[in-house]
Amino acid sequence: MAELISIIVPCYNQSQFLDQCLQSVLDQTYQNWECIIVNDGSPDNTEEIAKKWTVKDSRFRYLKKENGGLSSARNAGINIAKGHFIQFLDCDDLLEINKLMSHEPYMDQNIDISISGYRYFESDEGASKKRIFGRNYFLPEVAICEHDEVDLKELFKIKNPFVISAPLYRKKIFQKIGNFSELLTSLEDWEFNLRCAVNNYTFQHIGYPSKSFTLIRLHNSSMMRDAEKMQQNYKTFLEICNCNPKYLEAFGKTEIVHVKKQKTSNFRKVIKLLMPPILTIFVDKLLHRRKTQ
Repeated sequence: MAELISIIVPCYNQSQFLDQCLQSVLDQTYQNWECIIVNDGSPDNTEEIAKKWTVKDSRFRYLKKENGGLSSARNAGINIAKGHFIQFLDCDDLLEINKLMSHEPYMDQNIDISISGYRYFESDEGASKKRIFGRNYFLPEVAICEHDEVDLKELFKIKNPFVISAPLYRKKIFQKIGNFSELLTSLEDWEFNLRCAVNNYTFQHIGYPSKSFTLIRLHNSSMMRDAEKMQQNYKTFLEICNCNPKYLEAFGKTEIVHVKKQKTSNFRKVIKLLMPPILTIFVDKLLHRRKTQ
């Protein structure tokens, strides 16, 4: 019998996208799933829409909680998930119809985290016009496999190599190393994936079967990280890492640059971590120009 997959959809103030998101779940060719819609205290009509889907198909479940942020919402879903595998899906994003099915060949292998491909799409253009890059040429994907052992941990130390809805996680991972850190308002998926890497879980990119992408919506109301918040979250990210014995065993203690004293320097470091290497040359030139003006 096919393994049960728990799809966790955190929702906050983006109900205008929720129907399309949940329709992409309903359209999956892989049928053994449950979808947990987590209303993170949203002030819009998320509850009305979510309850409509629970009536439409009993595989949809609804959970309402006080607002606690994205990590809190995902964690609430994890805690009630019945599946042996976990798929995350932000409420403004989509899954192509074979997304879940494409992971099935890896479920009975010694793979802890199987990772699909992804594409972006502009909300006003529609999902049919897929883009390789996000805005500002953001490109996180690195196709890693179970045999990448020499420098896999170093990869996760310097960047998060896939978007949150690309992987399918075994639930036992969360039971063993914990859920997402609720101290972080961004970078929480990077911190969790780095935790997986230093605990020696296996990663396998599944390639690009037909209609197997996760699709990331680009729109002006999506969560945008301003420089100050990004710096603070990166500082918290490093503090969390420095408290992890497995991280310290792999890398030693990482020095934390204090934001207030070296804003420009720290900003440059964070930006370089989150964008393709070729673009960091232009960032360095831009910041140097601003500094000398």
